[in-house]
Amino acid sequence: MAGQASGLPADRRESRQNRGPVTRLDPRRPVVSRLLVNRPAARPTGAIRDHATTAPSDGFRPDLEGLRAVAVVLVLLFHAGVPGFAGGYVGVDVFFVLSGFLITGVVVRELSRTGTISLSAFYARRARRLLPAAAVALVATVVASALFLPPLRVPNIAADGTAAALYVSNLRFAFQATDYLQSQLPPSPLLHYWSLGVEEQFYLFWPALLLLVARLSSGRALRVGRLALVISLVAIASLALSIVLTGIAEPWAFYSLPARAWELALGGLLAIAAFRSLVMPARLASAGAAAGLAMIVLAGVAFDTTTAFPGTAALLPTAGAALVIAGGLGPAGGVVARLLSTRPLRWLGRISYSLYLWHWPILVIPAAALETTLPLPARIALALVAIPVAAASQRWVEEPIRRGRFIGLRPGRNLAVAGATTILVASLTLGVGNAALSAPALTGPIGAAASTIPIDLGSAFGTLPSPSASAATASTASTTAPTRPPTAAGPVPADLRPPLATALDSLPATYADGCHLDFATTMPGRCVYGDVTSSRTIVLFGDSHAAQWFPALERLAELDHWRLVSLTKSACPTADISVWNNALGRAYTECETWRTNVLARIAAERPALIVASDSTYSLAIGGTSVPATERQSLWDAALERTLGQLVALAPHVVLIGDTPRSAVDPPVCLSAHLTNALACATPSSRALDPAYLAAEAAAASSAGATFLDPTPLVCPTEPCPAITGNVLIYRDHQHLTDVFAAAVAPYLRARLPDLRP
Repeated sequence: MAGQASGLPADRRESRQNRGPVTRLDPRRPVVSRLLVNRPAARPTGAIRDHATTAPSDGFRPDLEGLRAVAVVLVLLFHAGVPGFAGGYVGVDVFFVLSGFLITGVVVRELSRTGTISLSAFYARRARRLLPAAAVALVATVVASALFLPPLRVPNIAADGTAAALYVSNLRFAFQATDYLQSQLPPSPLLHYWSLGVEEQFYLFWPALLLLVARLSSGRALRVGRLALVISLVAIASLALSIVLTGIAEPWAFYSLPARAWELALGGLLAIAAFRSLVMPARLASAGAAAGLAMIVLAGVAFDTTTAFPGTAALLPTAGAALVIAGGLGPAGGVVARLLSTRPLRWLGRISYSLYLWHWPILVIPAAALETTLPLPARIALALVAIPVAAASQRWVEEPIRRGRFIGLRPGRNLAVAGATTILVASLTLGVGNAALSAPALTGPIGAAASTIPIDLGSAFGTLPSPSASAATASTASTTAPTRPPTAAGPVPADLRPPLATALDSLPATYADGCHLDFATTMPGRCVYGDVTSSRTIVLFGDSHAAQWFPALERLAELDHWRLVSLTKSACPTADISVWNNALGRAYTECETWRTNVLARIAAERPALIVASDSTYSLAIGGTSVPATERQSLWDAALERTLGQLVALAPHVVLIGDTPRSAVDPPVCLSAHLTNALACATPSSRALDPAYLAAEAAAASSAGATFLDPTPLVCPTEPCPAITGNVLIYRDHQHLTDVFAAAVAPYLRARLPDLRP
């Protein structure tokens, strides 16, 4: 809509498009925004009083169209993984400023002309401009995912599509990013729709807010200063929230409108300045635009995914965008304006919205289908393919509907069609997700309850000591991988437990009852299982890799009349060291507090046995990444300190080594290889880390604890299987299913100390 280089004068474009320009802007990934600045030829009598001069009559700004091109190219280079552009996601921030500038300009000009705002007409223009291309790209992405990706990936992508269709995908992705289990999911091909959610939510409340300010103003006319004051207050409050959230919950700062509104409000303040005909001196405008463009590019090349963002870091690209926009308010365009107004950049800016929509799924789906990271030349080639696709989308989808060729320009009709389209797309994506799980091999035997299906571990553990074997001869395990028999080939069993469709939910009971703690909680609960009256207490302590052994220990506690206390927390190791939480984007201080509280709780419990386990971590201390050469020694010392404390609190302490890692997500992989489960097995050379296991064993030995290597249980054959008998081993690439953990309880018991009186 707005931003289209039609060649028409501003007033004719305004009439033809039923009240003017639109803008578009997108997320961290890609982004697009129509950059037309239509200004009224003159201020109507009795409208806004605050400015002494009339608004300039110039309308279209080709330099802003070129700025959109710079923004979308930065996003494209970032998503394609081109070296040197690790901060290209700041292109989205540029679009947010542009969007605030253009949309606020549209609203203020309408207030100036009419004294009010037609919200229905405003929403209709936005829907006509944004919805068609977004809906087509969304449906195409979900359908392509169903055709080319493993079936188990499709329902989650379909749910992403439903959220995107309802303009709340940014909230969905924020929840996922701060949820330990969901944060492990691979990138969605619809992840980039988060920015559209931010923009649509902005469009919903922004004109209503400005209209409310106008209605509350004294007299019949609105004072521009009051608009500027309200917009400034929104910007200040939002920026403060963004800075705070970036420090404590970065995903919410990144994805949510309240923490992003200041960027849009910054553009709004520029729109007020433009309406009041504030003009910068030519030299200052030219220098400011040059500095602004340099700031945008600097952010794109200097930032990376480890940068705390948005927060204060986002000031660099947003201030740069503001300077470029403000530079165009000068009396004549400078070097930057002429550069941005060149035909190639203007054309790229014109298709930027569609390019934003299409480039990400074009990059993601092929890599996901091939289950590999594509080489740089392939990623660049796919990024280039997105350009003609975007051009076609802009010409045959965006333009005809934006100009009302198919549905006209009447707001009522536009809104009705938009509502029907939203419902249709949301329903379609849900249907595709449900259809992906229709195969019986994914859902298990029809009519058979899980509890009635016998567990068969096959002969995988035939070489292991029996449960009655003496713990004295089986309490330690070798960290060197033995010669394992070959893994048998065959299809996914029809009676697989758990079924593939529910594998991700195959969690220990401590997740459902709140005893496995999330990131924020620091006080362990009163979580007691087994024989709660028993005098023999065992404690399970650690992160999610400790929690995965809970089903086994719970079964043993019930059989042997133990009192089981479970003390586990997501992403929080037992090792006495500060760790970095990627989901929160900061040092995980809650982990250290929780660990201290747990040690006090264990001391009060006076257990007979403590079972501890941790995942392998990429360590960070004080917010700074630790060099790889130092990580292991720091971790070993920290682990030994904790084990030493535990040994002083219980007569028996067992450290279960980290489990082998699958090179693929087994349930997802198996859903695509139902006739050949061996395709989802992982060679032991990739699954195991003998050096890390040896370091764990050494730390345990030094502290006086017992080390238990889980490799013979989890990887009994070569390559390490995803299934043993009719039991699925992994629920994801690193966590065991609760069915498998419970099934190996007798074999685990043979390796634990004998707690019989």
